[in-house]
Amino acid sequence: MNGLSRRARETLCDEVVQRFGLPPSATHREACRRTGEVMSEILGAQVEVRFASLRNVPFSGATVRHADGTYVVYCAKSRSWYHRLGILLHELAHVLLDHPPVASADSSAVRLFTPHLPGKMARIIAGRTVHAEAQEREAEELADRLLERLTERPEEREDAALLDATPRVMRIAQGLARHPAGGKDRPRR
Repeated sequence: MNGLSRRARETLCDEVVQRFGLPPSATHREACRRTGEVMSEILGAQVEVRFASLRNVPFSGATVRHADGTYVVYCAKSRSWYHRLGILLHELAHVLLDHPPVASADSSAVRLFTPHLPGKMARIIAGRTVHAEAQEREAEELADRLLERLTERPEEREDAALLDATPRVMRIAQGLARHPAGGKDRPRR
C-alpha cells in the first residue's frame, strides 16, 4: 500500500483484528455485525449497517455521514456473508485510512436512473464523492488483508508466521516441534 509500510499495515491489522475479538468459531455473519460495531468504536459515533440491493451501480458499498454525526454503511445484499464481510471491511478500511466518507446530496434526476434503490441511497449516489483510484486501491488492499486475517484458522496463522521466518528460525522451530518440552525425546548434548 502506498500510504503505509508493510510493518505499519501489519500493526494496524493486528490492532483491528484484536479489536474485533472474534472467537475462532465466529461466522461471517457475526463478523459483519461486529464490523459495524468496530466502525462505531473507531469513529466515536453511531454506525448503522444497511444491506440493500445495489444493481446497475458502480460500487457495492458506501459510508455516509449524516449532519447529526451518525453514519450509515450501505452494503450490497449478497447471498454470501463472506462477500458482505469483504465489502464492509473495504468501508472500514476507508475509515482506518482517514479517507472522507461519501457526501450525500439531493437530486431527483438520479431517481430516473436508479428506481429500485431507496430514496436515501439514490441521493447518496447523486452526491457520491469519488475516492481517488489510489485511495480505492489502498482501501482494497487493507480490506483484503483484514479479511484474510479475520477468516483464517489459527493453524494457518502459525504456518504463515513460519513462512516469514528466516531459514535458521524455521530449523529451530521444526526441531522444537519434534521434541516436546519436558518430554523424553530431548536431544542429547
